Amino acid sequence: MARPPGPAPPPAAGGPPAAAEPVADAGGGVAGRATDDGPSVAEPLAIPTPETGPVAPQAGKHPPGLDHPPRPPQPAATTFENYGRTPFVEASTDAISTFSLDADRTSYFLALTWVRNGYTVEPDSVRAEEWINAFDYGYALPGDDRRFAVTSEVARHPLEAGQHLVRIALQAPEVRDDAPLNVTLVLDASGSMGQGNRVAIAREAAETIRRSLGARDRIAVVHFTGDVLDAYTIEHSAPGDEDVASSIGRLAPHGSTNVQAGLDLGVRLAAAARLERPGAYNYVILMSDGVANVDATDPFAILEGAPDSDSANPLRLITIGVGIENYNDVLLEQLAQHGNGWYRYLDDAAQARETFRRESWLALSTPFADQARAQVRWDPAVVQAWRIVGYENRITPDHTFEQDRREFSELPSGTATTVLYEIVLNEGARDGSARLGRVDLRWVDPSSGESRSQSAEVRGYRDASFAGSDRYFRLAAIVGLAADRYSALSPQVENQAVDHAGIFDDLSALSRELAVLRELLGSLEAYDDAQFLLNRLTQVAAERAPASGYSR
Repeated sequence: MARPPGPAPPPAAGGPPAAAEPVADAGGGVAGRATDDGPSVAEPLAIPTPETGPVAPQAGKHPPGLDHPPRPPQPAATTFENYGRTPFVEASTDAISTFSLDADRTSYFLALTWVRNGYTVEPDSVRAEEWINAFDYGYALPGDDRRFAVTSEVARHPLEAGQHLVRIALQAPEVRDDAPLNVTLVLDASGSMGQGNRVAIAREAAETIRRSLGARDRIAVVHFTGDVLDAYTIEHSAPGDEDVASSIGRLAPHGSTNVQAGLDLGVRLAAAARLERPGAYNYVILMSDGVANVDATDPFAILEGAPDSDSANPLRLITIGVGIENYNDVLLEQLAQHGNGWYRYLDDAAQARETFRRESWLALSTPFADQARAQVRWDPAVVQAWRIVGYENRITPDHTFEQDRREFSELPSGTATTVLYEIVLNEGARDGSARLGRVDLRWVDPSSGESRSQSAEVRGYRDASFAGSDRYFRLAAIVGLAADRYSALSPQVENQAVDHAGIFDDLSALSRELAVLRELLGSLEAYDDAQFLLNRLTQVAAERAPASGYSR
């Protein structure tokens, strides 16, 4: 991909400012990773210092902190989509950026699971916006529970001379909604679920959901293999019903995988429950490795086979992925994106319990905004060129912004969404504080079905240094840029040249920047996970870079 001026040396690190008080992880970081067999043990982290950071490896050696190279092959039979990378756009030609406000984070946790299991992260699996939105940046809640809190910040780019980085942060309010829930569990009982601990994870998540529901809620269960297992089907019942608990406990691997059959029945049961209880929110939750091999195997064909015509009180499709090998990320991600829901990945039973404990699940099950989308309008008098970081498969035509469309995202109560842009400013517009553009938001209120909108200016200090910026802005930038650069290892066009050395340089510089943040962020598990993962990405780029030409 062509881009404005190439990598510049990172800002000189004169040591971080006085350390702020430690910041408690408010839940946006990585969940606990204890397994049923006890806590997992990762190798000790060798954090690069700001002065040294990762350096190009000598022959036969790895960058600091990377003494145990990951297993070379990818997990077998995994399916990802290369959505490419967005190019820079001249604002004089097109100053408008329109996209769905998705806040999924599965791509990041998949990558973390892969490196913990000794695999190399597949570049096609990396969706930068999901890496950015995996972290809690401590945004303040809005004062009005009918609107988002919108903030923006600008700083000089940490990698590219002559560029700036813009963060737009959108924080939904925490809203209380006592509407009852209709939950339909659609459980994959196919043979591939017998690999590893997939069934145990799915069973634990399903049982945690059941236990979290209250007396006013209802739950149904569907098991599917090559077809639906009718003997295990439970129509909507009270969560304390013994038949519900028994059906969940009987989940086991059997034959082939017919996702369409399972979702068809799940949608029919959910639609019937909606008719009986029109005041309830309706969730269909698919737990699977996504490996469909019977009937429809394409996400759009599956959704067409199980249509939902009631946009006023929609069925919300949540997909929960389990497994490493023999895993279809594309199917699960696209089903959730176009099914008015969200997508999560679980890698052990402890994480299943944490994700679906009552407090977490009730927050996730209270929608604040349906069909949420954003449109950023840059001022061509100030911004010469712009590029969104990530969101490649969530970018939509500008004219769709005015339309309420099902494929736009649902945002639960309290959701924060962070968007990063790389921009080039016009000459003479690089100093002081000024308005760079405007962000417009549109969504549908889940309770009333009314369309709502909101606007805010995008502005900031254009001469602000990256090192002097807010610590969370810097964390989001490091994570997002690392994901974006690493995804470039997979070319957009077949046989297209890849700048391996440039990608390695960028990842090395970002690793140094991340090391500076350790004292500012405090002792966070999420920070250590990010450093661990970034070290692995840097190593992969180093191994793919051309040899230096020096003798051994």
